Amino acid sequence: MVRRQHRFKTLSSTNTIGYELAQAGAAHGTIIRAETQTAGRGRLGKVWLSPPGKGLYFSMIIRPRLEPEEFPKLAMTAGLAIAKAIERTWTKAVLLKWPNDIYLSGKKCGGVLCEASLSPTSAIGLFAVIGVGLNVLTRRTEFPEHLQNSATSIAMETDAHCDPEQLLATLIPSILAEIAVHEQDGFAPILDQWQQRDFLKGKVLSWLSHSGEVILGRSEGPDEHGRLMVRDQNNLLHEVLSGDISLAHEH
Repeated sequence: MVRRQHRFKTLSSTNTIGYELAQAGAAHGTIIRAETQTAGRGRLGKVWLSPPGKGLYFSMIIRPRLEPEEFPKLAMTAGLAIAKAIERTWTKAVLLKWPNDIYLSGKKCGGVLCEASLSPTSAIGLFAVIGVGLNVLTRRTEFPEHLQNSATSIAMETDAHCDPEQLLATLIPSILAEIAVHEQDGFAPILDQWQQRDFLKGKVLSWLSHSGEVILGRSEGPDEHGRLMVRDQNNLLHEVLSGDISLAHEH
């Protein structure tokens, strides 16, 4: 099936336009693609840099047959799909950092931002917009100086020619296929494969609790609800639902 694609030279954010199109009734699998974004978004209000001609920036509208409580797990489902597509194309190991980051060789290569409308009274039904940002052709010196040691791109890690168009054509069916697995078989098979690529498993983390306290603990990975489980120095197990997680040595 040919999926409807909306292509733009420049957008503020593909997720913003995707959300508007979804509210207007756009179909499952609709793609919004931009060559560059002026206000690309990451989690927790962070900016996603979108230099023209260097990356892949797109959003996919999905209307999955899932209960509302499953929607927060879709970022992990999409992340797994992206990891598997990159692995199939370049035979390069991909790791996933909870809840939505793509890692190559220990450095961030991309991320997923999932935004959902879960109003049961809406005439257009439940939907989610999965935004994807991937560094494809960026070279080290093209990243801002403060990111040069922590960010990478597919081209940097594979030494191969990377065509963003071909990559997009690979990612779309991969994401749709993993969403179909999530619909048909539940989150368990997604989680199992995600955990095999868990960047944080066993590492000591730092995060800010809702009370404003900085907590240190060792990651035990996400549970069946997609929550990160972290065991602190007093052997207490914490459920991390959201928040900015970092490796303790980064502080």
